[in-house]
Amino acid sequence: CLHIDVIKSRPAKCPCCQKSGLRRHGFYYRKADRETGDLNFIPVQRFFCPHCRRTCSMLPECIPPRRWYLWTMQQAVLLLHFSGKSLRAIAQALAPARRTLGRWLLRFQEQFQVHTDVLRTHQPELGRSSGFPDFWRACLEKFSLAQAMHLCHAAGVSIP
Repeated sequence: CLHIDVIKSRPAKCPCCQKSGLRRHGFYYRKADRETGDLNFIPVQRFFCPHCRRTCSMLPECIPPRRWYLWTMQQAVLLLHFSGKSLRAIAQALAPARRTLGRWLLRFQEQFQVHTDVLRTHQPELGRSSGFPDFWRACLEKFSLAQAMHLCHAAGVSIP
């Protein structure tokens, strides 16, 4: 993810007015990884809609929207939590605060049913998993968390 060029594809339609014909409209840089101290910025392509005159952008798959930490960090937190580690122990081992970790887990639990519906359409054998921890363990054996959330986003489901 950290060596991504500006995204070469554009959204099929405007997220605001649902009309096609978006035009490239420059880019901005987004810090990709809060964990490392270096300035590792990724260019994020912006698009302009000539119909509603608004702009939108597409983040690379590896960067979660509205978050400081990458999907890889969140995946590590999920796996450590499912292995029986407490949030306090995970927070001591990794960078995010315990409160942040709790918020991540809560959001995943709140969206559990809609995420399972989408991801089971791509991997029907995930239907054999029951419950939050079992499903996500099985899912993370098939997909990375970034891939799973990309599939959910593409299906129009809110991602945590």
